[in-house]
Amino acid sequence: MESSLTVKFRGAEAELLDRLVRSGLFATKSEALRASLVKYGADLGLLRPRDLWAALDAQPRRRVSAAKLREQVRKAEDAD
Repeated sequence: MESSLTVKFRGAEAELLDRLVRSGLFATKSEALRASLVKYGADLGLLRPRDLWAALDAQPRRRVSAAKLREQVRKAEDAD
């Protein structure tokens, strides 16, 4: 199944989305939104952890060193 849509964000939501991408945690706004939707579905209990892990295992991995990840998280925290 595939779905596409256009969404406009303003205010705090738009700023948060920009920060997620600027920090380097996500390559694109679309990627950040996809991850957020999965997280929300998991939080609501609509997605089981084992199904999430199976889906993640099927995806190509983005190689990020521990040092680079710490740097990206620090940038996200400092963007406040």
